Amino acid sequence: MDPINHAASPSRPQWDIDRCLERLIGYDVRVAAEAFFPVRWNGEVLPAPIQVRDLVLSDNSQPGALPVFFEGRLCQFERRIGVVSVHLDTPTLAEKGVEGTVRFRGRMAVILHGPAVVRLAFPFRVERLPADALNYWEDLRFPTAQFRLPFDSPPETVLYPATKEP
Repeated sequence: MDPINHAASPSRPQWDIDRCLERLIGYDVRVAAEAFFPVRWNGEVLPAPIQVRDLVLSDNSQPGALPVFFEGRLCQFERRIGVVSVHLDTPTLAEKGVEGTVRFRGRMAVILHGPAVVRLAFPFRVERLPADALNYWEDLRFPTAQFRLPFDSPPETVLYPATKEP
């Protein structure tokens, strides 16, 4: 798959998804997947896509009708007519996020991590992941999670490692 240089082709009309993805390059994102191309350890992308419904998870189950999301750092994207693919690298989250079949915003879903080349499911769903662990877990649990700032966290929640004073 050759990446398309959107800046070099001014005659090509931009869609909302193009503008959204351009703003998110370099950030950790979560995308709803229709199919994906696995990436080997050496960076080689496998030639044939795997439909997410045909995916076999680590527990030997299959997603079936469950939605499948991929998380990772957005490296690049390409759009051909109505097909949008994103190239995801390993997520840069400090704490490893969830992976597998999980309760996601009140419903069951499958969340997997990059690296992978993911063909987005329509309607396109792309969202930036929260940068800290507490917000990441809140975002998974609540459909309209509001991000917390470090100073308004409950006292039993530790966001940063405590330092000992001499």
